[in-house]
This record gives sequence, structure tokens and C-alpha cells, in this order.
Amino acid sequence: MEKVKEFFQKSVEFFREVKIELLKVTFPTRQETLGSTLVVLVLTTLVGIYLGFSDWALARIMKALLQV
Repeated sequence: MEKVKEFFQKSVEFFREVKIELLKVTFPTRQETLGSTLVVLVLTTLVGIYLGFSDWALARIMKALLQV
């Protein structure tokens, strides 16, 4: 029975600490979220273009080497 009480007390303490930590959380503003999203979209596009060009160039090089 003592273990059950101890478990219950530790659980209550844990959830109190969780509540305290959650009060410290700050969420980004709409402006920050839009800015971050824009950065991710631009970088993703640039990396996609770079990888697409690299793939195309390497494929052409391999094709030229294998035809010789």
C-alpha cells in the first residue's frame, strides 16, 4: 500500500512540474512562422534545383563515357 501512495505522490509532483514547465513555453508569432516557412521553401527549392542539375549533368557525363 505504501508503494501505491508513493507512486501517486510522485505522479502528482511530476504533473505539477510539467505544468510549471509548460507555462515557460513561448510560441512563435505569426510573422516569425511565416518568415521561417519562407526560408524553408526557398532553401528547399534551391537545393532541389541544385540536385536536379547535378543529376542531369552526371547522367550526361556517364552517358558520354559509356558510349565511348
